[in-house]
Amino acid sequence: MGGFTYENNKKNPRIYKNSDEFGLCSLFVKEFKIALLPLLKYKKVGMLHQRLMSLCSKIKLLDPTSEKGNRSMGGGLKTLKGKMLLREFVFTPKAGIRQHFGNPDIDEADFTLTWRGFDPSSARFPKGATDFELIYLVLAYDPDINLFATYEAVPIRRSKQGKAEVLVMPLARKVKKKEGMYFIPVIGLRFLEIIGEEEYECLGQDAVGIEILGVY
Repeated sequence: MGGFTYENNKKNPRIYKNSDEFGLCSLFVKEFKIALLPLLKYKKVGMLHQRLMSLCSKIKLLDPTSEKGNRSMGGGLKTLKGKMLLREFVFTPKAGIRQHFGNPDIDEADFTLTWRGFDPSSARFPKGATDFELIYLVLAYDPDINLFATYEAVPIRRSKQGKAEVLVMPLARKVKKKEGMYFIPVIGLRFLEIIGEEEYECLGQDAVGIEILGVY
């Protein structure tokens, strides 16, 4: 009998190789979402798994050195286009972060984030929101084992009345580097309503934002 089974796949090299690539993509997406949990816990992103699988499939096809069946995200990210596709992935279209604050600078030595002329009043506050919290992560991706490590900065909060400043967000611990790794800085923004000592999460599509700042 035929059918799409493990044993039949092994007998068909084309299907077997494609299945291997699909499995690597699936593992990448799973680990990527785990690495993003400090942000994703605040926001359910619709169809995220499916959209990331589609992104992964596009990036692995760019792998310039591996044969068909062995192409991977790590190989695809060697290319400028692969980096661009990951950087431009849209998590939350209704909550633009750089749209509000402009582009930060990132020190490639230690991944400290610096936002010059950062002005809290330029944010588009959802109804009822009084404050926001910025969460900065760096995801360190090791393509050899298809796993991530997550490095975090101390979150900062600002109110509607905040003044323009030079905002600096260093990571809380030193990034461990290894040749061949990729580093993906990610910024998260979530709006809050704070009344006295009470705080409430704001709801709505524009209440939480997530953006990839680059791929190094």
